[in-house]
Amino acid sequence: MCELLTVKCDETIPIEWVLHYAKLLEEYGIAGFGWGVAWKSESGEIRRYRAVEGIKKDKLASQTLRGIQAKEYLVHLRKPSLMKSISFHNAQPYLNEEHSLTFTHNGYFTNHHQFRARYTHELEGTSDSEVGYQYFVQKLNEQFDPKTSLELTHRNLGGKANLIVFRRDVETLLYAGNEDNRIYLFNLEGIQCASTALHSQDNFLFQTIFPTASDIQQIPLYSVCEFTTSNFKTNFYKESSI
Repeated sequence: MCELLTVKCDETIPIEWVLHYAKLLEEYGIAGFGWGVAWKSESGEIRRYRAVEGIKKDKLASQTLRGIQAKEYLVHLRKPSLMKSISFHNAQPYLNEEHSLTFTHNGYFTNHHQFRARYTHELEGTSDSEVGYQYFVQKLNEQFDPKTSLELTHRNLGGKANLIVFRRDVETLLYAGNEDNRIYLFNLEGIQCASTALHSQDNFLFQTIFPTASDIQQIPLYSVCEFTTSNFKTNFYKESSI
């Protein structure tokens, strides 16, 4: 029941601009039980901040994140499927040791219990999403390409899944697999954005939070696209047979 937001521009974006819209997504959505943000530093290394509270209750965020400038950000706003899983280690995005890849999930992997034992030594938390993250990394290590790895993650873990993979030196990947919370791509005054839809089946997202959005497109279900500053329509990968 989470919300996802990622933004990208050829010029640097103050993190305060990103947090303004993240707070609105949390306010009008049903998140607020943990949040996190990742961004690409000047060196290309991915950096991350997470908190167990929602973004509006997080008193450290404004001080810790003040002044950050980056060309690309990824925000995850958490509403866990199982409320007992509220904890710092279950907050997203997940980040690998090399600081070269982050992973976020919106939805619920119904088959996560079947795979959890595989990753006993890798898991820090208890969420289904982290099992999905570890499965995705395993597929990469098995030499599957990232787009196929995303599709396999959803296909084999089941349930509903919007996934975003934020990668160093290559394009971010977005996978749409949650029919209850569609992902939209749009331009916001020169900044390319992708956002989930607040679990709302109308156009409230653009009436209230992003009223100046243009070039709005919905990612087709069960497909992957590269998140670029060019025409999104040319970057849809393929629809899988989930």
